[in-house]
Amino acid sequence: MLLMLVCMVATAVVLQAMFETGDHTKSERIVRGYRGEGPAAQSAPSLDERLAGRAPGGVWSSEIANGCRGFVRVRYTTPTVEYLFDYDVPEHRIHPGNPLAEQLLGELPAAPSGGGAH
Repeated sequence: MLLMLVCMVATAVVLQAMFETGDHTKSERIVRGYRGEGPAAQSAPSLDERLAGRAPGGVWSSEIANGCRGFVRVRYTTPTVEYLFDYDVPEHRIHPGNPLAEQLLGELPAAPSGGGAH
């Protein structure tokens, strides 16, 4: 019985780690590649390209900000600045996590209907 319990707990831990790894990978990929909304966004530079030009040499990272609600905090960090983005995994939306990120997201093309960051 104890062996079965240990196996069940180990399986749960492994599955949780796999889900979290997937959330980190997906969130970073989506935030880095985000170009804005609407037709103009297709030819616009991505967040990754914009930040490489604005604050070169930064490092991307992520952490689970709220596992229950499905938020992943994605960071772009240089020695002098840090951009924070909160990716809402269930809603597929990007929210600014600090004023620098809010300013940057505000510069991206918006959907004709005024839609937000997805």
